[in-house]
Formats: sequence, C-alpha cells, structure tokens
Amino acid sequence: MLDSNIYPKIDLNTYRKETHLKDGTKIILRPMVTEDKDAMYEFFQAVPEEDARYLRDEVSSRLLIEKWAKNLEYAKTLPILAVKDGKIIADATINRRRSGWKWHLGTVRIFVHKDYRKIGLGHLMIEELADIAYKLGLEKLLVEIPDINTSAINAFTRAGFYRAAVIPNMVKDRNNMPVDVVVMMKDVKPAHDETYDYDF
Repeated sequence: MLDSNIYPKIDLNTYRKETHLKDGTKIILRPMVTEDKDAMYEFFQAVPEEDARYLRDEVSSRLLIEKWAKNLEYAKTLPILAVKDGKIIADATINRRRSGWKWHLGTVRIFVHKDYRKIGLGHLMIEELADIAYKLGLEKLLVEIPDINTSAINAFTRAGFYRAAVIPNMVKDRNNMPVDVVVMMKDVKPAHDETYDYDF
C-alpha cells in the first residue's frame, strides 16, 4: 500500500469549488446529495437520443435516479456535479474499491449537458476528477469510451489520458448493435512516491 500521508487531504462532505468556464460562466462543483434527485432527473431528460444509445445505464428511468440519490456512498461511487444557477449542467463520477487488487484504480465517467459542450466544461471536469483522485490516494484513472465518440476521446487525450486498448464488440448500444470500446488511462500517482509494501 502507498503511504497515504504524502497526499493532500480532501473532505468530500464539505468539498465545494467555485470556478469559471472559458466564456466567464460561473459554476459550482460539488458532490451529489440526496436532494439533487429531481435536478438529476431533469438533467438526464435532456440527453439526446443519439447519446443515450451509448450510455451504460438507462438514465431516462426516474427509479434509477432515485436509487442513486438514496444510496449515495462516496467511498464507492463519488458523483461530482457542475451546477449553474441551481441547475445541473454536468455529471462526473469516480468509481473505486477500498480493497482488493484494484484499490488504487478509479473508473471515471463524465456527461455534459448538450447546451454546455465545446466551452471547456468537459475538460474542466476531467481535470477536477484527476485532482480529487490524487487527493484520495488513487494511482490511476480509467475510462471506457465508445470508439465512435471521437470528441470524448480527444477530450480525455488532452487531459493526459492515453489509449491503453481497444476492445472490439465489447458492448451493445440501445439498438443491440455491437460497439468497440476504447480503454484510456491516466497516471495520477505522485511522481515522488515510490514506496510500496508488498506482502506476498
């Protein structure tokens, strides 16, 4: 295990960050809370049908959104929201395990409202997830993207992710068509930390 004392600390219960987009728009970044369920449902209702084809979950389901809101557990799934004037405009998550051989790995997902794309919000959310992952002591971030989603692949590439693999026909879209998936990764482990304690 890595020495957690080298990492900056973050209190997820009080984490809240004010920042600005390229066009000057002020947004708040904060974890999702139970009271966000209606706003989250509204956010996902705006997902274009073409985008929904490639999402892992059926986000149009109100029951699913209510389940997420009811079962928040930041240590397992950390949803970070971008909020503008009380309205959710982006949702990003880090999924992680606290034990086992993937304790050091965070799997991320990001979705940006269609009206707030191409103004730097996606890049900002990716960078914020990497910063939070570093403070949580994670070493690597991983994202799986449909091979046809070149804009997302380019956004993660600009944020320092590299293409680790392409898995043919890994998933199927809403029309039951096979889709190749690009697996991308980013190292977030502090460069000065080479301390490992292996116990075989």
